[in-house]
Order: sequence, then C-alpha cells, then structure tokens
Amino acid sequence: MKLAVLRNTATGGKMAWVALGGTAGLCLAIANIVLAFFDFAHPRMLMDLLAVTFALWALGWMAGPAFAGEPPLNGQHFHRQPIPRGTLALGLLASAMVAVTTAVTLLAFTSLIVLAARLNLGAVVVAVPATILLLLLVVLLSRVVMLLFGALARSRFGGVVTATVTAAMIALASFSWIVFIGIYLLLDHGFPPGLSMLLRSLPSSWGLLSVEAAGRGDRWWTVGPLAALAVLDVVLFLVWRRLLGPRRPARAVVRGSSAQRAAPRGWAARSDLGVLYLKEMRTWWRDPLRTQNIVLPAAFSVITALLPLMVDFTGFFPFVGVATALMGAATCANLYGQDGTALWMTLMLPGKEKADVRARQLAWLTVFGPMTLLMTAAGSALHGDLFLLPWALAANLAALGGGAGLLIWISVMDLVPGPDPHKSKNSPLDHGDVTGQSFLMLLLTAVAVLPALGVALAGHLLDRSPLLWASVPVGLLVGAACHVWFGDLAARRLREKGPGLLQLMRSGKRQAVADAPPTAPAPSAFETMGVKSRFLMWGSMAVGVLALFPQGLVPLGVKLSGSTDRVWFLALYMPDPWQWPVIAGMILIGLASFGGMTAVYLAASRKTKENAASRKAKKEKPSTA
Repeated sequence: MKLAVLRNTATGGKMAWVALGGTAGLCLAIANIVLAFFDFAHPRMLMDLLAVTFALWALGWMAGPAFAGEPPLNGQHFHRQPIPRGTLALGLLASAMVAVTTAVTLLAFTSLIVLAARLNLGAVVVAVPATILLLLLVVLLSRVVMLLFGALARSRFGGVVTATVTAAMIALASFSWIVFIGIYLLLDHGFPPGLSMLLRSLPSSWGLLSVEAAGRGDRWWTVGPLAALAVLDVVLFLVWRRLLGPRRPARAVVRGSSAQRAAPRGWAARSDLGVLYLKEMRTWWRDPLRTQNIVLPAAFSVITALLPLMVDFTGFFPFVGVATALMGAATCANLYGQDGTALWMTLMLPGKEKADVRARQLAWLTVFGPMTLLMTAAGSALHGDLFLLPWALAANLAALGGGAGLLIWISVMDLVPGPDPHKSKNSPLDHGDVTGQSFLMLLLTAVAVLPALGVALAGHLLDRSPLLWASVPVGLLVGAACHVWFGDLAARRLREKGPGLLQLMRSGKRQAVADAPPTAPAPSAFETMGVKSRFLMWGSMAVGVLALFPQGLVPLGVKLSGSTDRVWFLALYMPDPWQWPVIAGMILIGLASFGGMTAVYLAASRKTKENAASRKAKKEKPSTA
C-alpha cells in the first residue's frame, strides 16, 4: 500500500528532494562507516565520536516530522477499518521500514558491526541485533515524536513547546558542523569525563556499550545495555500503539464577556485598516500555528548563536535579531495559505484587498519588530564590542522591511493550499509543502539586506565611522521601499486573482491552464519543474549556502571582530595577505550559486508561461475557425 501511494503521489519536486536527500544521506552514512576504521591516540576517542554520530542520526529522525510532515500512511487513514490497534501498529511499522531514509540509516549503523569486527567474533554476534534494535529505536522515536508534536500543536502552550523543540532540532541539524568543530578541538585531549558519560548514557549509545563490553568479555555489560535497548523499543512501540487511537475533537468555549471585549474601539473602529489589523493581531495571539511562527524563529536564532560558545565565540550574538527576522519571514511565506478558505471573507468586501494586505504587514511588524530590535540590542551588549552594532542594526531594519513586503507578495504569488485551522493535521508543520517558498523568502530577504551591509563594509574598509553608521538609514530606506512596493504588488494580485486563489485553497490543487478561468492562478514553476532542474536548483542552493555563510560571511565576521580563532574556516588558514581574497571568493561563489539557482527557476517559469500560452492557443484555434 505504501509503495502504491508513493508511486501515485510522486512528483518532480518530491523526486528531486529524494535524490538530493538520499545522496547527502549516503555520503554521511559512508563517512560514519569510515570513522569506525580510524585509530586515535586517546583510547576512548573512537567510542565517543561514534556516540556523537549515533546521537545526531537519532536527532535527525526526531526532527523528521518538522521537515517531512506526516508519513504517507498513518493511523488516521485506518480509523474506520476493523483492524486491531496492535496489528495496525505492526503494519505501519513495517511500512516505515520501506523508505530511502531507513536504508541510509541502516547503512550508517553498520559502522557498529565494523567496530565489532575490529574487536572479536563475539562482538560481531552482538553488533548485528544491536544494529537492528538501534534502527527500530530511531524509527519509533520519529513516529512517537510526530504524534506528540501533533497533540501539543493544538494549543498555544503546546505551540510554544513544539516550536522550541523543533527549533532546537533544526538548529542542531543545520549547524551540526559547529558541534564537529568542538569535537575537532577535543581530539588532542579527549572528551571530558562528564561529556563522555553523558554521551554513553543516551539510548542511541547503548548498542555501542554492549559491543564494547563483548569485545572485552564482560558478560553482564554485554547483555544489560542490549536488553535495555530492546525494552525501550517495546515501550516506544506500546506508546505509539496507544497514540494511534482516534483523536478527540476539541470542545469550543464561547464566553459572552469575551465577545463584548472583542468589540473594536477607537482607531480600530474608525478605519478598515484598523479593524483588519485588530483581527490579524488576535489571530497571531490565538492561533497555535501563529504561536509557532513567533517562537520558532526566535528559539532557532538564540540556539544557533549559543552553539558557537563551544569554541568561545560570541560574534553571532549581535545578529540574533537579524536571524529572527529572516526566519520569521520564511515561516510566514504562506500567510494566506495558513488561513485556509477564510479568504472568502476578504473577497466578499470588494476594494478591501489593499487594507487586508497592509493590516497583515503591520501585524507582522508589530510582532517581530520590537522583538528583533530588542534582541539585537541585547546581543550587542552581551557581545561586549559595539563595533558590530551598526552592522546588526542596519541588517535588522532591512530584514524587517524586506520581510514584511516579500512575505505577503510570495504568499499571494505562489500560495500553497493547506488545511483550514480546524482541520490541522498531526504534524505541526504539515500545512502544505512550503519548502520552496521558505527558501526563496530567505534568499530574497537576504538580498534586501545586502545594500546596507555593503555600505557598512565600505565604511569599515575606508575607516570612516560616519559611512559605517550610514548603513542604518540605508537599511531603513531599503526596507521601507520593499514594504511599500511589494505590498502594492500583493494587493493588486489579490484583487485580480482572489477568486482563483480561493478556489485553489478549496480544491487543494491548481486547475489545468487551458481549462482555468481568467482569474485562476497559473501553475508555479516549482510545480512544473522537472527532476533534473529541481536537483540542479537545490544543489546550487546548497553550494551557495555553504560558500556564502559558513565560508564567507562567518569568517568575515570573525575577521571584523578581531578574533584569532580559525576553527574550520578555509580563509582563516591562509596567509594574512590571502585571507581577504579567499573570503571575497567564497562570497562570490555563494552569490554565483544563488544566481544559478535563480536562473534555473526563471527558465522554468518562462517555460511554464510558454506552455500555458501554447495550450491556450491550441484551445482557441478551433473556435476561431
């Protein structure tokens, strides 16, 4: 059944993601196996490193629901079938094993068998069931975490918890290279005893403990961790089996006093913008999904800035506000799609489209503006050196204005249909595949930040303090221009294509271009792009991210802050005369990769428009004759 679902739902975008993710996972799995062949001066180093890698694999599986959403088959699909819950759980567990991610993870966990082969035959005999139990552990963890996240996501407090945990997983998964930098610095002296004990106490390391004990002939420590791992798998299976039951509908609570307090007063009652702004602010306060949109960017940015403390680096602190604004714009790139079919309320009042767009922009700025500016000020104070303050403040203002304009424009230009809020699914982020829109939002907002950073860089290189601080009004000006211009474009699009967007959200799919009414939005380039084009586009984006940020902008910040830490940045290992050229080269490579990604997208968009025009011409030709 799962193979049939995958075969019938496979699209170019999904196949491209499977190919890209499978290739990256295969490389990581092979690296994990190669690590098991290494010898280190410190006798316990290999065990500690394998414990770290296994913990990261388990963390990746736990973060899976945040990236991939619900699996193709889940318990909700079988609630009306007379299938015992235990049988259903076993069937779903078997279907979970049919996946590229499972095969890649199993390959990575065979490093446990490689380690055992270096010890003795008894250790190999123990390593085989330990590998299987470890694979079951990560798969069951993924399923249980997904259902728990779904249960938490239905309340505002649950949204806070879910967003914080998800942000921690995404930050650790995205910036795990910082963890490896810390490990690199520990290679000479070994892990501290407390950290080593903590790593070995994690369930993902229990198989390692059993194999190590089998290698030295310790019978009790061989059987104990292996039995504990099996018991934990059984417990997780029973918990998952229990959570597969039907979901109870939430009870609605209506209070008359709340309705009376909801009546708008003052400015909100005298203008369309005020009423719509008040409605939008209450949505931000009451909708658990919007709560996640607030908490996740802030938690992600703070955790990301705290990770470099492993190498005693605080240069990211002033830019916590900028990162929060960028992530806040990315998580809200489908703002209209998050509201489901509620768009009909706007369309029933002709001429209110611009007020609705401005109200959403103003509400987003109200939520993220004071928060990110306060984070920028606090981060600069904690960093201690106010030299980076103009950089961070200029980038923050540009990101706020650019984000407020671009997110509303992308939300109506490339809307992704999602469920109505009362039909939200178990996965907290399973509200339509907005991966492409989020990445595009990050890229465009980062481009809006570049002019202000360019002025700041010119002021630093020329050693002109007034020019350095001039980046702040430049960032404010660019942000204001993006806010106004893209807001106008979004309002015009909403006015012209509103009925088509509503139909898209109701049906969940775009109509064929030849059969679509004039108001229907045409299929986006993301939907019509071929597998090769998608693979090339996302591959270019991956190269651009690695070159521009970790190897370009981050060493640039290290140089500007005066730090002497080289960590793993290529430019900082070069002789002094070559460091600035290498940094500039990495930034150019990153920008060129992003340019290539944009070129692929524009070519696909142009091809989509040409195909649409061709189909329309073929349809109109017989009627003309």
